[in-house]
Amino acid sequence: MNALENGAVSPADLAPLPRLLLAYAPAEMRDWHGLCWLLDQRLAAVAQRGGDATIAAIRLAWWDAVLVENDLSKGRGEPLVERWRLIAPAGMEQVAGQLIDGWRALVAPEAMSEEDLLAYGEARGGGLFGLLAGDAQAAQGRDVRSAGCLWALWDLAAHVRDESLARRAVATAREVADRSIPPAGAGFKPLRLARALALADVRTGRVPRGGFSPRHYGRLLLASLRG
Repeated sequence: MNALENGAVSPADLAPLPRLLLAYAPAEMRDWHGLCWLLDQRLAAVAQRGGDATIAAIRLAWWDAVLVENDLSKGRGEPLVERWRLIAPAGMEQVAGQLIDGWRALVAPEAMSEEDLLAYGEARGGGLFGLLAGDAQAAQGRDVRSAGCLWALWDLAAHVRDESLARRAVATAREVADRSIPPAGAGFKPLRLARALALADVRTGRVPRGGFSPRHYGRLLLASLRG
């Protein structure tokens, strides 16, 4: 279980990239952004745990019950859930459901087709970026969802062991690259930076082995100066 510091997300709980992106979020949105990234990490841990796909599906169904169906009989004492219930903006239930559905696509036992990869990217990435937008209407915007899709496929390519799947994920991300620019505004800057980070690899067909690297750090700094 990830600890929460003083009722808020501790940056130490986050992976390097979300930790850096958190610094670019407006101060009033930083706690919420951290919580969204932490939720994505928790769901990733379920999907990556391996073993029986049925067990993973049950765990994801628990998150559905807690965050989407708002089943108050579950999640009491779970710091992430308690914080969600305290600060989640209105209308985030269905957006959280999209994120969960994205991770659900990865625990299915069947091999992923290009259509499956696109559905995964749209659900996980669109759901995550929609949550980060912090507004139910903005969460459904095509630009937000497409940017999330591109990022999620890039992130998948960085972490899967199957080289063929990684390359197909990058190729699928290229299909949405030209329609994936998040809106202007300070609240969307972390989304724009995440998209910019992934875009160069996607356009060149490069699989980002090892995830976030010094090369990506330099790219992030350059993108932050451009806005």
